[in-house]
Amino acid sequence: MPQETTKHTAVLEAIRGLSPISGITAAHEGHYDYEIDLEVIVYGRNYNGKKVGPYVRLLTYGPGEEIVREGEWGGNSFYFVTQGQAEVYVQNAGGEAKVAELPTGAQFGEMSVLAGVPRAATVRAPQGSPVQILEVQRPALRLLRKLSSFGEALDSTYRRYGRTATLQDLGAATHLSSEVIKQLESVSQFRVYSKNHVLFREGEPINRIYVLKSGWARLAPRTRVTHIGSEGVLSWDATAGESYIGQSHCFGLEGLMRNGDWTQTAVLLGRTEVLEISISRLRQQHPELREELLAALGPLAVPPEAAKQHPPLPIAAAQEQIIDTGLVDGTNLLLMDMDLCVRCGNCSMACHQIHGQSRLLRRGVHVTRPVSLKKGASFQSLLSPAVCMHCQDPECLTGCPTGAIGRFPGGQVDIDPKTCIGCGDCATQCPYNAITMVPRKPKPAGATVSAIKRWLRLASDPLPAAVEQTEDLLAVKCNLCAGTSLNPPGSKRQAYSCEENCPTGALLRVDPHTYFAEIKQIEGLVFRDATHAIARHVSHKDRGKRLAHAIGLILTLGLTALTVLGLMRYRLGTPLIGSWLNLRWLTGFVGLAGIIGVMAYPVRRQVYRQRGGPLRYWMLAHSYLGVIAGIVLLLHGGRRSGGPLTTALMISFDLVILTGLFGILCYYFAPRMLTKIEGQPLLIEDLLARREELAEEIGAATAAVSNQTRELIQRRVLPHFLSFGYLMRQYFKRESLESATRAARREFEREAGGLPAADREGFLHVVELAAMNRRLDALIYLHQVLKLWLAPHVLVTSLMLALMLVHIIQVVYFAGR
Repeated sequence: MPQETTKHTAVLEAIRGLSPISGITAAHEGHYDYEIDLEVIVYGRNYNGKKVGPYVRLLTYGPGEEIVREGEWGGNSFYFVTQGQAEVYVQNAGGEAKVAELPTGAQFGEMSVLAGVPRAATVRAPQGSPVQILEVQRPALRLLRKLSSFGEALDSTYRRYGRTATLQDLGAATHLSSEVIKQLESVSQFRVYSKNHVLFREGEPINRIYVLKSGWARLAPRTRVTHIGSEGVLSWDATAGESYIGQSHCFGLEGLMRNGDWTQTAVLLGRTEVLEISISRLRQQHPELREELLAALGPLAVPPEAAKQHPPLPIAAAQEQIIDTGLVDGTNLLLMDMDLCVRCGNCSMACHQIHGQSRLLRRGVHVTRPVSLKKGASFQSLLSPAVCMHCQDPECLTGCPTGAIGRFPGGQVDIDPKTCIGCGDCATQCPYNAITMVPRKPKPAGATVSAIKRWLRLASDPLPAAVEQTEDLLAVKCNLCAGTSLNPPGSKRQAYSCEENCPTGALLRVDPHTYFAEIKQIEGLVFRDATHAIARHVSHKDRGKRLAHAIGLILTLGLTALTVLGLMRYRLGTPLIGSWLNLRWLTGFVGLAGIIGVMAYPVRRQVYRQRGGPLRYWMLAHSYLGVIAGIVLLLHGGRRSGGPLTTALMISFDLVILTGLFGILCYYFAPRMLTKIEGQPLLIEDLLARREELAEEIGAATAAVSNQTRELIQRRVLPHFLSFGYLMRQYFKRESLESATRAARREFEREAGGLPAADREGFLHVVELAAMNRRLDALIYLHQVLKLWLAPHVLVTSLMLALMLVHIIQVVYFAGR
């Protein structure tokens, strides 16, 4: 462990010896120019009883002691060598090799802080001597950037290291020699561009080769073509007006062979790191490199012909959505397949149970994408809820005054509650609304009756109470369940409470670069950064679910066949072994075992804080065991009812099976119907609130027209849209809301023509509102159907269990006699 020097005068002296940041100690007439900033950086400062800073530590590392390690996340600190020198090591095919020495005054580690990537090398103290290091935490950046010398040094160091690292990666991937890499350093530069920067324009001369190290570019003609139709219809027979290119690709290689102009315009779609090689300087200084560079970069080049071959509309639209919304920048992205989501809210409840406050809001970014890249593929409706994506370059880390939020060793972005002062800067910086401010001391849990209702699922999960206080707040966000009972020390597999407790497998954590095939096909692998936070799923095609279905079908068919064959040969009362064991007892035991297995599912559903296996597998087992128990016990009953008690038991069991099968059908069809007609997924609370707003708008618009028009609205318009037929149209005719309202408007344009001119627009506006209102009704009914079957199923199950207990006691009693 390094030894920390806590003497403030020694820390100040070390800062004065570092030219990039020595300006922070500048003083005139006995006063520091940056007195408050210096106090926060070196001493720390109290703001309303909350400690902020210090942001630097002076550390002495013993001989051979490690300062940073290659591959580890280190986005919270960078370093200066203040005394001695440090050694830099990297891993290669032959093992660890020393590649450089860092003298006094050298700066290192800023690439991880600024680019959000793991450490690129290991830095140690020499074997024969110690080294003194000044550790600077991320929050100091905001204050030190006031110094022009620091900003220039930081930018220069970042560009120099970026260029060196990029060229070394290129050399490793394309087998360029170290001599060629050094020559390219003299004719290239490393730049970082922001979103919407135009990298090159159509018609301008090609004077540079651009290599994308990170980020995304859109290639389009001078006039961009909008490829999504007015009704949101994506045709496989049409191509987009642009194409998208990701990292590890280069542009302008044709400029090495001949003078020419750009045939497309490239616009960057986010923060992008680019290596630029000057063609004119390359021709003047190293003309012999042309052929070698053409051969090496050829596989990475985007030729003009390929750039003009734009992808089909569905693929381009999905690429545009995924890139523009920033989903592609997540290292651990939470996705809900809305065709599988039954809107139960169990994911939010699981998050609440494991953390104390739910960090998963079921509103967010909606993406529609083709499930494959082949023509005619069906579309997948995905929702990325408002939960942390653990971005590669998180904006939330900017501005935190205490450094409480940062990237932790596991790769997750998290908040240290001990140092969080509740300022809310991280929450306002996050573009995805993934950080919430909550009371540091939450209110106690609700009443026992409410807890029982939630356990039985006869009441909807309550919405969290609004945060009204403004003091003593704490920022909370998803931390991938790190440090919770769900992931105890030594766990071989990372478990996420939301994913583990989704009953249908709709919710998965994924790596967007692997999950989205349309993104994977437009990025290379040369500069792909490893990350510790990447999830393991590559699609929603769950092999475990397929295996569970196969086992369930085999058991159902096998046990049914065995029971039927046994009845055909031995009948129910014929003794098999001894004087009492017959098929009636055997089928009773099998049915009872099935029911016990069925009842394990609601028990597992209440287990949130411990691993119990993914809930989706328990639900499949619940369904198949219920079917098996139902079939076996129906055969167990035979032809006779057996008296009033047994008859009531069989009737209740039949009702359990029927309500369960109805629930399965609801879970299969209702979500798929919702995705066809809802557009942006909404919670039922949002739908109900919007329906109330529409009702008020319809009332106000109706009151604003004449009596003649009002009568027509009440006699023709409202009955038409409130009819059962128009409701069924919402379910069976796939059309967007925009096309539905336009069709409704056209349908009543003739009636509108006979109205006073002052009422026509108001009348047609009511028509549109009524059509929208019926669309909301259709969505609300589907949401309600998903809950409708639960209460009867629970009630008849409870009755069946009570009757079965009495039946078992009765059978055992008479058998004993």
